[in-house]
Amino acid sequence: MPKISLQTSDEVYKPAEDSWLLARSLPPLPGTVLEIGTGTGLVAISLALSGSKVTAIDINSKAIDLAKNNAKSNNVSIEFLLGDQFEPISNRKFDNIVCNPPYLPKSSTEYNDQALELAVEGGPTGAEFTIKLVEQAPKHLKENGSLILLISSRMGELPKGWNREILAREKFLFEELRVERWTFIR
Repeated sequence: MPKISLQTSDEVYKPAEDSWLLARSLPPLPGTVLEIGTGTGLVAISLALSGSKVTAIDINSKAIDLAKNNAKSNNVSIEFLLGDQFEPISNRKFDNIVCNPPYLPKSSTEYNDQALELAVEGGPTGAEFTIKLVEQAPKHLKENGSLILLISSRMGELPKGWNREILAREKFLFEELRVERWTFIR
């Protein structure tokens, strides 16, 4: 993975072990790539530096602004869009879709900012965000396209109908994180 210069903010999810695992584990992805939930832009910048044509989406306007600045300081061109999952791209299709989804179950933690809560908690079981993403992904993938996801062992049950290949894994005290390439079974 090329060296990346990143500014962070208390209002945007800071890259942690999950983001870094995803960024360093991505294979070269030629063609068009959609990143959902870009945050600081770490993964999008990593993809752009390796030659991908990247579109990155986030629901947090502060994340979009920060990611734009980080892309500029790393001399890469990325299309940034504000919105929830696939909403800003309507009928566009991509060669690959990449996401480090919020995967923690709903907790009693009080967040200062709802956008930070959305970046961490994936719903009651932790899997609801990812389930919605996986169900909608096929209509936004080109033929033979793939979905590359960060998966936590703490997530609930995920949808079937995909071939799943583990690209990387890392074990921690309370969970295992995996980077997986999903290809839709047609």
